[in-house]
Amino acid sequence: EMATTKAATVTASDAIDLLVQDHDKVENMFTRIEQGVSKETAQELFTTIYHELTLHAIVEEQIFYPAVAQKPSFKDLLKDAFSEHAEVKQQLGDISYLEPASAEWTKMMGKVWKELQHHINDEEEKLFPKVREEFTEKELKALAGELEEGKHSKLDSELLSMPLGFAKEAKEKKTSTHTRAKAS
Repeated sequence: EMATTKAATVTASDAIDLLVQDHDKVENMFTRIEQGVSKETAQELFTTIYHELTLHAIVEEQIFYPAVAQKPSFKDLLKDAFSEHAEVKQQLGDISYLEPASAEWTKMMGKVWKELQHHINDEEEKLFPKVREEFTEKELKALAGELEEGKHSKLDSELLSMPLGFAKEAKEKKTSTHTRAKAS
């Protein structure tokens, strides 16, 4: 618990620090999985990774990317980001049906991590440095505040709290029939 509060104070610096910190957190968890974990730890790490990545993707897609996209020079850098998020989320949904720490589970998690690393490297080596050039420190600090707030408030808690395998179905149902979602 202490670690998270400490982290939050450190990162209040700016939006990019905040996002990089999310990346690092997830990297640590995938590294642990690669080293081999018990079934129980595997399940715990999976749940945390799923949750962290979901939050991260939501605030990037709803807050960070739109802010950055206001400058036309970023169009190309952002074009793959959304589909990469969607792909990872779908793969994690598939993995949630597998036996944690099994050979298949470990193999699939390794595959997801490879793709995530590609996405993270793109952001940290191409997107973020360019954002630092084009935005003022003041803008990036303000954006950090929005990201922090977004993580705590703008969340589709209904989706986040669902059994992992079902989140995708629920999302599709929700988009196709608004009324049914309301009724439940």
